[in-house]
Amino acid sequence: MISLVIPTYNEADVIQDTLRRAAKTLQDSGEPFELIVVDDSSPDGTADLAEGLSKELSVRVLRRLGQRGLAAAVVSGWKTAQGDILGVMDADLQHPPEVVYELLKALRSQNADIAVASRYRPGGGTEGWSWFRRLVSWAGMRVGAATLPWTLGVVTDSGSGMFLLRAKALEGVALKPLGFKMLLEVLAKAHYQRVVEVPYVFRGRTRGASKLGARQYVEYLVHLLRIGRSSGELATWILYGWAGLAGAMVYLGALHALANRTTWPFIFTLLISLQLALLAAFLADETVSFRRARSRGRVQASLTERLACYEKLCLPGAMINGIVTFAGRGLGMELWRTALLGFLAGALWNFVMATPEIWRIWRMPLSDPRGGKV
Repeated sequence: MISLVIPTYNEADVIQDTLRRAAKTLQDSGEPFELIVVDDSSPDGTADLAEGLSKELSVRVLRRLGQRGLAAAVVSGWKTAQGDILGVMDADLQHPPEVVYELLKALRSQNADIAVASRYRPGGGTEGWSWFRRLVSWAGMRVGAATLPWTLGVVTDSGSGMFLLRAKALEGVALKPLGFKMLLEVLAKAHYQRVVEVPYVFRGRTRGASKLGARQYVEYLVHLLRIGRSSGELATWILYGWAGLAGAMVYLGALHALANRTTWPFIFTLLISLQLALLAAFLADETVSFRRARSRGRVQASLTERLACYEKLCLPGAMINGIVTFAGRGLGMELWRTALLGFLAGALWNFVMATPEIWRIWRMPLSDPRGGKV
């Protein structure tokens, strides 16, 4: 049986439409199902409208009194679910209910434990979003993957609010989500081996009002930090930061020494300094940051293979570093100032764009369906 939880708050305008479309989609799947509406005491009568369909559809309503929070509502719904497949989707039709059928097919056919609807897979996207909202959403996903590389790096859309999972993946798991990103909690704590993603187009809201605000963004960041602390990724980040600092010191020291004590062309001293910095950071990561992670992971690459992969992944950041440093030097900036500025620019690029892949050099996430070498 499929148990699909639909959390609601003031969705009277769309709830019956959503339930009818979701029910038809699940009926088409040929599997038994139940729709569980978890309502946080909506003053607009959302719960009553949902209950009004209980004679027509397989719908039941759970009313939470004096409580708010989308992710917590999902947990409440799952606790009452009877299915071996659990799921969640929004009530506002921004998640097309028909995608649930595609998620179910992917889960079954690929023998996966979790199936995630993704806006960022080829074929997916968003409809009716401004460029600013697209940027904020993309940045949120990148920050999440960079903050929790082993937990979230396996999916392209860690902020998805539409997914299915096998109920057995949550056996013995205490879910304590914060805010509205339930998938973060599931990926951090559930028992699973394989995750699949299904592309979909996130629809623009046509009725009702968005619940997304500044508070939800803050809760998202706090949730990331809380998961990082429990998963060990936060502690690893501290060591990783020290390794980066070691690379920075080598870079600045080498660049200063070569620029002032040799007559070599500046571009030559810059390239040597960058290479020495990469080697220093790699050795620090190899011997300190990821020493324990390497012994627990699935990556079997040799030392030279790990170094080659590290150099390849860090190359764009090193190029940005070099360009900024070289340009600042040409503009007459002091060497240490332009070198520091270049290093920070390169480090920012690596943090946002390359962190998950860099961390996989030493430990492939167990959930990564690709397996094998990085």
